[in-house]
Amino acid sequence: MILNKILAGTLCLWVATGLCYAQESIDSVIARMQPDIAVQIAYQETRYMGLLSEDWQGSGFLYAAGPHILLKQQQQPELEIMAVNGEQLSYFKPSTQTYHQLQIDESDPMMASLAAFKSIMTGDLPFLRQWYHLALTTSASAWKLTLTAKEHEPGASALKIIMQGLPKQVAHKMTVFLPDGDRSLYLLSHPQQGLAVKQKLMGLLQSLQRQ
Repeated sequence: MILNKILAGTLCLWVATGLCYAQESIDSVIARMQPDIAVQIAYQETRYMGLLSEDWQGSGFLYAAGPHILLKQQQQPELEIMAVNGEQLSYFKPSTQTYHQLQIDESDPMMASLAAFKSIMTGDLPFLRQWYHLALTTSASAWKLTLTAKEHEPGASALKIIMQGLPKQVAHKMTVFLPDGDRSLYLLSHPQQGLAVKQKLMGLLQSLQRQ
């Protein structure tokens, strides 16, 4: 009798665990990324740029607010601010007083990766489905969502982004694979949300507009 109860309990645990990750979907994964008001996520970035270059490391904060705003505030190794607001990209590097503002070009892999990042961070699933093939795999311990660009140069690799996270949690790791072979790994902290985050984001956007 005791053995039967143990086996029954183990079976129930297996079933419950299976249901937990079986219920995960592309919709639920992306929906969790969508901020209620605005979101701030600390990140650590490592760029792998080929055999002849040393890996580059940086850190800072990612901000997002629906439906169209993403801002990357790099703090290390030096301050840089990059923002995508709708179809417009703005960039500012205070140390050299470098400022650029231009329209997003989806044919440029770097810009396309930023547009995808914006859509991921704001939960814009229609955009992602339009431009990327989405493939989700799940297990009892993790989920992984792979986004592969539908359009790319003939003979070239497609832009690819892999998101990873724990079951029922937002992504804690993202890897961007560029067509030229370079890739960037982002380790993401637990997101902070609320009105104070939005106020900080709006302040950073306003400082960019004053350049």
